[in-house]
Amino acid sequence: MMQQFLNRKGELEALRRAFESEKAELIVVYGRRRVGKTALILKAVESFPHLYFLADERSERENLAEFRGKVAEFLDDEVIARSDLGWLELFKILAERGKGIVVIDELPYLVATNPAFPSLLQKAWDLYLQGSRIKLVLIGSSIGMMERLLGHKSPLYGRRTMQLDVKPMKYWHIKEFLPHYSPREWMMVYGVADGIPLYLNQFDEAPFWENVGRLFLRKESPLYTEAEFLLRQEFREPARYFAILKAIAFGKTSFGEIVNFTGFDRGTVSRYLDNLARIRAVKKLHPAFEPERRRNIRYEISDNYFAFWFRFIYPNRERIERELYGEVLEDVRRNFDHYMGPVFEKAVEDFLWRRFAFERGGKWWRKGEEIDFVGIKRGTAYFFEAKWKDLRKREALEVLKELAKKAKLVRTGEENEVFGLIARSVEDKEEIREEGFVVFELGEMF
Repeated sequence: MMQQFLNRKGELEALRRAFESEKAELIVVYGRRRVGKTALILKAVESFPHLYFLADERSERENLAEFRGKVAEFLDDEVIARSDLGWLELFKILAERGKGIVVIDELPYLVATNPAFPSLLQKAWDLYLQGSRIKLVLIGSSIGMMERLLGHKSPLYGRRTMQLDVKPMKYWHIKEFLPHYSPREWMMVYGVADGIPLYLNQFDEAPFWENVGRLFLRKESPLYTEAEFLLRQEFREPARYFAILKAIAFGKTSFGEIVNFTGFDRGTVSRYLDNLARIRAVKKLHPAFEPERRRNIRYEISDNYFAFWFRFIYPNRERIERELYGEVLEDVRRNFDHYMGPVFEKAVEDFLWRRFAFERGGKWWRKGEEIDFVGIKRGTAYFFEAKWKDLRKREALEVLKELAKKAKLVRTGEENEVFGLIARSVEDKEEIREEGFVVFELGEMF
């Protein structure tokens, strides 16, 4: 399915260059589950001789037996399959007799059953593989564990020749999945599915709300239990993580607000937030152009699918289990524009970085005042507000007037200032532009 490889050209080209090189390669690929890591690698290796092994939750002995069979097939040697060769011996044989790519997918499962497995890989690389014609690709979805494998305390530190952190696609790629939708619907899809190819591919030709009801809001829906499954893969006791994520989804973004909403003590919340940040479920933010202090830190859910799930699905699970589907869908529709505000702000930030290539920038806030984006480029400070609304000219000018007032509070160090606005639509936008403002409508973001 070629749709999976929109926005993956850079990764594919980098992988193919590595696969065509004359030297051994140790390539580490990681990222959130469902983001398309395996599909990317399988696409990249399809024109090269390769061995693909997917580890799972079985015992190490069973995983080793399957890997042994894969090596036997790759080298066309059935004797290997009937042997009792261990990991190190198999890597030695691959180094001596093999040429091509060896892919080990879901590496964290092997580390879970054998914590010494990274040391074993280090030994295999140092003794055999680094002087061979083998390209070793290690894939993992447990971001925390994979980043530890890259860290300076890991046995593999300094040995990788390449790493790929596979991210969700940006909002502007959604139109390639759903060309029959409008810009407004593309942004709404981004609000519920983020840029996860597996989720986007499940939308069909039906209207947006029909797809949401089918994919998210029924007991049998494929994305109804997905968030819970993904978190249980990372945490054995996820209940407290769920409470913290629900707090953030309902707009409790400061540390104190999360403590009050959950009722947990401050130490527990701090520890759990650190764990959620480690797996990139949440992001810790501080205001641009302000010193980072504990009291001005905010937390946001990194992934729109999780944000949507904890805002609308998790609190409605009992009603969904009782098959009150129409009532739940109506509740989602009624509150969706309010939910979309922060989603749109995040997309606008990506749009502005892409459009202007700022030197630095981000969201700013202080003492109850905030500006959706402040960016610096070539001695000019740019101030933008993002509104998930259709604005009359009078409303747009009022927003820009208020923005100019708030901009006086921001210490950018730049004398030149530009003020801008991005909304779903803006009445008489050309006239507003003629007054010196920068104005974009939703359609222009695509």
